Amino acid sequence: MGFGASVVVLALWRRLREEISLDRALTALAALFGVTTVACFWLMQRIPFDPFSLLANRWQLLFMPLYYLVISIPFFCSGLALALLFTRGSRQVNRLYAFDLVGAGLGCAAIAVVMPAFGGSGSVVVAAALGLLSAVVFGFRGTRGLATAAAALSLVTFMSAFFAERILPISITPNKQRPQSAPIYTAWNTFSRIDVYERPPNAETNAPAARRFVFDAGTAGTGINDLRPDVRDYLSRHTDDADYTSGIAYVGKQQPKILIIGSGGGQQVLDALHFGARDVTAVEINPIINEVVSSRMRDYWGDLFNQPEVRLITEDGRSYVRRSQEQYDAIISAHTISNAAIASGALSLAENYVLTREAFEDYLDHLAPDGVLYFTRPEAQLPRLFATAREVFAARGISNPSWHLYAYRYPPGQRRLSFSAGFLLKKSQYTPDELRRIETLLKASGPESNRPETLYSPLEPSDGGIYQTLVTAPDLHVVYAAQPSLVEPATDDRPFFNQHTRWSSLDLATVRDLLTQQKQGRFALEDRPVAEVTLLVLLAQSIFIAAVLILLPLARFSRARMRAPNRWRFLLYFAGLGLGFIMIEIALMQRYTLFLGQPVYTFAVVLANLLIFTGVGAALSEKFVASARQGLHVIVPLILLMLVMTAFLTPVIFSAALGWPLFWRVLLSIITLAPLGVLLGMPFPTGLRLASQEAQSLVPWAWGVNAFFTVIGTVGALMLGMAFGFRIVLTCAALCYLTSLAAMLTSRKPAISAEHEELQTDAAAPANLQVNAGTSAEASAAVLGVG
Repeated sequence: MGFGASVVVLALWRRLREEISLDRALTALAALFGVTTVACFWLMQRIPFDPFSLLANRWQLLFMPLYYLVISIPFFCSGLALALLFTRGSRQVNRLYAFDLVGAGLGCAAIAVVMPAFGGSGSVVVAAALGLLSAVVFGFRGTRGLATAAAALSLVTFMSAFFAERILPISITPNKQRPQSAPIYTAWNTFSRIDVYERPPNAETNAPAARRFVFDAGTAGTGINDLRPDVRDYLSRHTDDADYTSGIAYVGKQQPKILIIGSGGGQQVLDALHFGARDVTAVEINPIINEVVSSRMRDYWGDLFNQPEVRLITEDGRSYVRRSQEQYDAIISAHTISNAAIASGALSLAENYVLTREAFEDYLDHLAPDGVLYFTRPEAQLPRLFATAREVFAARGISNPSWHLYAYRYPPGQRRLSFSAGFLLKKSQYTPDELRRIETLLKASGPESNRPETLYSPLEPSDGGIYQTLVTAPDLHVVYAAQPSLVEPATDDRPFFNQHTRWSSLDLATVRDLLTQQKQGRFALEDRPVAEVTLLVLLAQSIFIAAVLILLPLARFSRARMRAPNRWRFLLYFAGLGLGFIMIEIALMQRYTLFLGQPVYTFAVVLANLLIFTGVGAALSEKFVASARQGLHVIVPLILLMLVMTAFLTPVIFSAALGWPLFWRVLLSIITLAPLGVLLGMPFPTGLRLASQEAQSLVPWAWGVNAFFTVIGTVGALMLGMAFGFRIVLTCAALCYLTSLAAMLTSRKPAISAEHEELQTDAAAPANLQVNAGTSAEASAAVLGVG
């Protein structure tokens, strides 16, 4: 929105567009970008915006637009600088556009280095320093004084990045629960902030000393009791099976081989050693946690992760399972969940590839004949686990897996459903004796008032219960349709396992309920449609604000310029490009997340390479200067062909190559991204050149419409992905490009009259604003570390 609004201002500000010194203007705008980046980041922390109180607190109606405005200001400054540069430098616009995209791609890759080194606040400050440095470059020839001031400010800003966490601390919403004491250690990587807290022993409650990891200031946590001086000594002093929470996975097993997905603080590793596991593979995606438990604080962990039986792997659990050639007696994943996406109030891509139907197939392939799969999740999610297990067993010829499954929950307290429940799947059938031993272990754990309750057991089948129905129903699709919530399995194409509310079930009462929660600990209620309502509200807000900032000013001040020939076809063309590009970008980020295994690789490899190859395509599109319209007849069909191949072939390729070593997966990712990226870089500059030649007054409209549909496409792509899967998102993107091509094919180059030439000259609109709003806005957000 900031980029889109900036080009509207440029279209209306004739003096800036034509008269003000280019060097002086670019220097000032780049310096403003640097200054406002820091200032707006500071101001953001002090606006008490709470999106879930919009209907309960009237002040939120003021805080919301203020918050959006503050976020947009740095992008407005940088967008205005780029738009001005591309307008004045129209002769070399393809080269400028290419360097813009390549630089954005390098910035995405740099996040992998900058955020761990400087943290969240420090990364924003580094971005500001780079903006000030560009002011030095722009002002070196003509505005030495301003350039010198920018150089000094850039140096000071960069040096302050080392202390930014103290100078510009990030405010934390009261909804998050975390210890009141100061953390003893804090570290950042590209996808999380990790704080380590120490809890001293409590003689009154008999609670032992412990250390705990807290994710993103309170959205999730994991930890362990003090294991000093040595884990073997600790195990010799604590011999009660009930003290080890995952003990039910070890029933009937002697010296088992164990895989733990999401080992975190190590409680399940400790359980495995207690129950005599001969081999323990602990897979944890967060490298900060692994460095703390195995090196930095290994003494507190009693060398737990350095025992001869234990291997600690830093990787996504699903990718590791696919790559593994071993079979395990138990695969364990205990409450590896986070509410970060929900607690932010903005819903990032909260996918979960560990719990898809394809993931269950992988687990069964890697379980020994009597192997067990053990998950703990919120109770609201257990029906989806049962449905997933039923479908996977059915695909293997087991139509009634009643004796393969077991489920329990801890008492839910005052909440409607329990936050802590367990799910067991055995590759072979459970025996009655094994099930009785499981129930004995559960009843012995914890105080009597908080002991687990059985939800499903083949020993005590219930009539009409959801679990019994899912296990025995002859037609699962009838069961799915009858349920008020989503029960059907998540898939790799539609990996939103945590989504439980149907879009069709949302109404105004649901929205009103969620937006009047204020600060009442709502995130503990796992059965609320937080994600769905958030996306609907974001979509409505995006449409309204983008229309106010982009379309309304153009309609108000540029109506007289809309008499250009083929105007609706041109506008439809740029709308299709904006909507199609952002859908492709989001779908590709989602697809490659599973394939590459870690968010840092997805960001550094996928988005960076997509932007770089898009820049290459923009540079190559200069070859179509003489025949831009004919060039589109080739470019857009090739994009459609590549999208079809991406939608239907890459899942097959990735499935076959998911077990490859990381280097080869990265190389394959680059190879598969390159052709599509190059092609995606061509339509926008080529089409905009046509607009400037045939209907110059439409150029600001082209930018504005493209930016508008990019903004709403960001949320729309997420909603489509959640409802239908990302293959459908790519298909919709292909339809958008097909619509753009049809619009351009049906337009014809007009015979320009002297009157029309005069109208174009008087319009003085910026010709050749060669920025794809979807590409550049996303890239700049990435460089700022807030994308």
